[in-house]
Amino acid sequence: MVTSVAHRSAYMRISTCLFLYYFAWSISWSFLAIWLGDVVGFSSTQIGYTLSINALFALAIKPIFGFVMDRLGLNKGLLIAVAIASIFAAPFFIYLYQNLLHSHRLLGMVLGGFYLGTAYLSGVLVFESYADRYSRAWGFEFGRVRMWGSLGWAMASIFAGQLFNLDPHYNFAITSCVSLLVLMMLMTLKTRGEGINWQAVNEARKDKVSGGDVKALFRHGRFWILMLFYGGIIWMMQSAEQQFPRYFVSFFGDHKSGNALLGYMGFVQSACEFLLMFTVPWLINRVGARNGLLLAGFVIGLRLILSGFATEPWMIVILKPFYGLEMSLLLVSIFKFLASHFDKRLTGTIYMVLGCFNYLGITAINPIAGHFYDRYGFASTYIVMGAIAWLITLAGCRFLGRPFSTGRAESHIRLTQ
Repeated sequence: MVTSVAHRSAYMRISTCLFLYYFAWSISWSFLAIWLGDVVGFSSTQIGYTLSINALFALAIKPIFGFVMDRLGLNKGLLIAVAIASIFAAPFFIYLYQNLLHSHRLLGMVLGGFYLGTAYLSGVLVFESYADRYSRAWGFEFGRVRMWGSLGWAMASIFAGQLFNLDPHYNFAITSCVSLLVLMMLMTLKTRGEGINWQAVNEARKDKVSGGDVKALFRHGRFWILMLFYGGIIWMMQSAEQQFPRYFVSFFGDHKSGNALLGYMGFVQSACEFLLMFTVPWLINRVGARNGLLLAGFVIGLRLILSGFATEPWMIVILKPFYGLEMSLLLVSIFKFLASHFDKRLTGTIYMVLGCFNYLGITAINPIAGHFYDRYGFASTYIVMGAIAWLITLAGCRFLGRPFSTGRAESHIRLTQ
């Protein structure tokens, strides 16, 4: 009975942490591209460079965070640091970032890249990686925890657009206030005592991750294949997504109407992601993590191509929830793929390296995409991006892992072998 109560308590607390963290950043991050365009006055190309600098800092920070995560085990130190950084979102955006982007653009971009790379772009992977480890420690599905992050994002989206129309400062202020709640909730997480399966998760505390372990990753051929496939489809999805709000509001003569509907659409998308987190783990357990990743690549390409052909806002409203399906498939599949193909001690490191590689590509692609948006329009650029995602998925069918008969019989590839 004690273990059962402790299990439920652990689930509720880690789920609440993710709910609050995603709520905090959804309300600001969802409108970053619009804020850069409408408030700061940047063109699509300038926004692309700004987002690339953000990605460049995330590129540098993520592998460090991943290495630290694997050495800390269930220690909450890094999560607490990310939460504290997030608390300063309001003063950073309101008093520093906006002014510097007007007066000292390059300095503003650099400071913005460092802050956003730490508090959100790398921070979100810290929370997800920790949630995966914590879930294995207590014996529940990661997807059943991560879905609360989707719900937090959805709940914030309901009124994010209306607040932005009133004053973007309200959005940033709520990010800071809710981040304080994240910090308080982290203090309640139980990382010791009865109910924790240390053997399954915290092996890193008995056998520390070394630099040699990390180097071995880059001598592993299938790790490179995974990076190229996973990175490629993420590049298309995220590069398109970062300026997608500007594409959507372009369908409206009054941008405030577009902003409000964008928030509601974000709620529907995240609500779909939340609901899918119930069923996607069941699906991936049966079809396998490899097929889950391939399905995600196909859906990404389909959504981008159809978005490019959209001529009315209602078409975008119908297509946007598919982003929730993409995220559900990617998140559940990648963690299961890593757990079944690589040394579990290195899960955090590998996930951060993948994130690092993703942002390396996004850093290069964002300015190019921004230039294409300005020159050829969003629609044509999205069609090209979708076609590229399909080509990468087709290559993944040939090179990503080995085919297997059932989702429960994937071949194991261990770096320790």
